[in-house]
Amino acid sequence: MTRRSTDTTLMLFMATCLITLSHLDAFVPDPRIATGGAIGNSLFFFLSGFGLTMSLNAGEPGGAEPSLLAYLRKRVLRLYPAAILVACVMLAVGMIGITSPADLVKTFVWPTPFWFISAVMAFYVPIFYLARLQPRGIAIAMGLLLIPYAVFYSQLDLSRFVVEGDDYFKWINYFGITLMGCLIARLRLTPEVGLAAIAGLVLSLLAFLVAKLTVFRFDLGELQFVFHLLLYPIIFFSYQVLAAETVVRPLRATPFFPAIALLAGLTLEIYLTQTAWIHWLEAQNYPYSYAVLLPLALVPLVVFSVLTQWLSHRMVNGVSRLLPPVPV
Repeated sequence: MTRRSTDTTLMLFMATCLITLSHLDAFVPDPRIATGGAIGNSLFFFLSGFGLTMSLNAGEPGGAEPSLLAYLRKRVLRLYPAAILVACVMLAVGMIGITSPADLVKTFVWPTPFWFISAVMAFYVPIFYLARLQPRGIAIAMGLLLIPYAVFYSQLDLSRFVVEGDDYFKWINYFGITLMGCLIARLRLTPEVGLAAIAGLVLSLLAFLVAKLTVFRFDLGELQFVFHLLLYPIIFFSYQVLAAETVVRPLRATPFFPAIALLAGLTLEIYLTQTAWIHWLEAQNYPYSYAVLLPLALVPLVVFSVLTQWLSHRMVNGVSRLLPPVPV
């Protein structure tokens, strides 16, 4: 199997499930069930770095490289139609408001109501250059991130849970996760599931759970950095296990794979749509049982996500015909 045939469908599916689960506090019997958001986010950013690196280096050696303008236009056309559609819905139902030109820019240009859109857009330019470095250069860039991480970590109020709550601080960690995706792609590391990879994934997940329980139980807020540290082995071993052809190949032969592939292909749209739908539904405070609330949250979420993707693709087609060509 060549490096470019790596199938990340299962990883995308897990990212979608974990991110959605983390938003379901009001729809499950125990809010502690609604967890896994940091792991889901990390899978998302890892795969972003992995995919961008594979795309940027697809023509080597000797082929024409995409220009920064062409690269950014492609990325904007991928993200913004869906983000604008969902933001318009949020505006229509009163979840957000616009009272000034600055609000208009913040809603539809940057940072938007979706923190991960603002983060990804900020990452795109440095990734354009860093993803073409040799593995050693990318590893050095990851190491250098420890400096701003340590500086800003020392200024956080660690008496509360902030390593994921502070949007801009967690950017540093997720940029490191994105660079790890770049590094894996540049190393052309073929995922191979084995006893060591499975044990590594199970043990790192267990360590993450134990760390969370320990930090919250004994108010050890100064150790919150451990959560971010453990995300790296979790994502690395997830790649080894969930993207291995020996795992994905038999899954493709099952009747469940089309549904898995559908949800994996809707990762961005579900990410966006749940921000509007689940939060709006939660605000209604319906007096239904969890057996009713959970399907009420999830079924329309998938339907709205499919509709958002369909509409955004047509927006992209229309806009692309109007835009002048850019040098490749």
